[in-house]
Amino acid sequence: MAEEQAAPMVKAEFFESESNLLENIPSHMPIKYIESVEDKEEVPSLLKPVMLCVAIAFGGFIIGWDVGVIGGISNMESFQNNFGPLVDLATGRHYFPDILIGLVISIFSIGGALGGLTMAKTGDWRGRKFGLYLSMFVYCIGLGIQLVHDVSWWQFFAGRMLTGLAVGSTAVLVPMFLSESAPLTIRGAMTTLYQLMITFGIMMGNILNYAVRSKLSNPLDNISWQLPIYMGFIWAAVIVVGLLFTPESANFLVTKKHSIEEAKISFAIMNGISEDNDASIDFIEQTLKEQHQTERHACHLNLFEFITGKPKYAKRLLVGILVMTFQQLSGINYFFYYGTSLFEKANFKDPYLPSIFLSTVNFVATFGGVYLVESLGRKYCLLLGSLGMFSCMLIYSTVGTFALEYRSSGIVMIAFTCIYIMFFATTLGPVSFVVVSELFPMKTKAISMAICSSFNWMFGFMISLLTPVITTRIGFAYGYFFAGCLILSAIFVWAMVPETKGKSESDINTLYETEY
Repeated sequence: MAEEQAAPMVKAEFFESESNLLENIPSHMPIKYIESVEDKEEVPSLLKPVMLCVAIAFGGFIIGWDVGVIGGISNMESFQNNFGPLVDLATGRHYFPDILIGLVISIFSIGGALGGLTMAKTGDWRGRKFGLYLSMFVYCIGLGIQLVHDVSWWQFFAGRMLTGLAVGSTAVLVPMFLSESAPLTIRGAMTTLYQLMITFGIMMGNILNYAVRSKLSNPLDNISWQLPIYMGFIWAAVIVVGLLFTPESANFLVTKKHSIEEAKISFAIMNGISEDNDASIDFIEQTLKEQHQTERHACHLNLFEFITGKPKYAKRLLVGILVMTFQQLSGINYFFYYGTSLFEKANFKDPYLPSIFLSTVNFVATFGGVYLVESLGRKYCLLLGSLGMFSCMLIYSTVGTFALEYRSSGIVMIAFTCIYIMFFATTLGPVSFVVVSELFPMKTKAISMAICSSFNWMFGFMISLLTPVITTRIGFAYGYFFAGCLILSAIFVWAMVPETKGKSESDINTLYETEY
């Protein structure tokens, strides 16, 4: 195609020549293609688009799977005895010191931060699908390293670093892919599917941990910790197969590949309409106009455009970073990474059962987030979640610190942990990803989302690394730290987070020019 052979210095001319309407389009053009989807005689059929969005969102399952299985795996006698560098002289079995088990678990988050900043860039160069294919390849290599020679914690550590690298890439690419490809009328709800798949993975991981622990007669049999890792290959295969049936992002096809016809086909498929529908044509026109403006001013762009750009790219980046940081500082992975150990300290006979119950609550409640993100909007979901989780964490920490000796204390702690998780699953969990996927302009979205995601991973690393040490010293009083962070989150959301529901890129630009 001629457009694919165009030299970089004439990209602006390409985008201009592709639409004879460019000169007549107003500088602030409304997203009329949303109205077209709803108002034209053709009624969109969203069943296929929704199923394809589920296939894309399944990339989040492997993140949840790791969160669900690693806490149980690291607590298993077989894992400790196989990899632990220290020896218990009384039993002759190996075990991990607290700081080392925290490091083995948390290195996954370091890999995630690096993957989001590096490997995810392939999604910009070669396409969202290619980036996800590459991520699954690296993920499988990481799984293999953990399993090939189970003789040293260093080997397991290196394997987790690689799987984290791959999953960090998917944490950027999947929400981006969803926000670009989801049907326009239900974009927010479809983007929350990513968090729904994370919660599904957590639940299934906890169930498998309980099954292998309860069904194996020999607690030192290595299959108890190996089986959850072997299952990772199956989930990677499911993701790859799902992607085979999913079209590339229409935004990428227009702005990067310069393939107008392919973009029309992709947009039509993902919105359940025909290629010649006015909605498809309007989408192409507006995307061409926005990209034309970007390329026309390319000489003024620089390496740090995601910070120096206007309107207020630096402030938008700060908002995105804080949204993802407060999602981690809510304390959710305090429960999911170390729930088994926490409930063991709370005198539960089988600490694996509460973990299954909590992860099930998390999964089911996330369906509520799919509804609330569209009904309440992004800003009020985050505000409601921060205040609700603060109240629950305060009660949980107080009972665990001052009333643990009472027989009913464990039940009270489980009850308020469930309410806490319900708040998270319907608000901060899914809505944080929606806000970050909508906050940035197309030209800086990839790098901006990667930076925001890296802060999420880095704070996840700190929490998973330090939790074993801190809880050993101060126990359930650690929860007061998360309660304080949740109050700060509520203040931040009220003061700085804009409402992005139903707003286009130009709408959000206007919002930052006039209000924020």
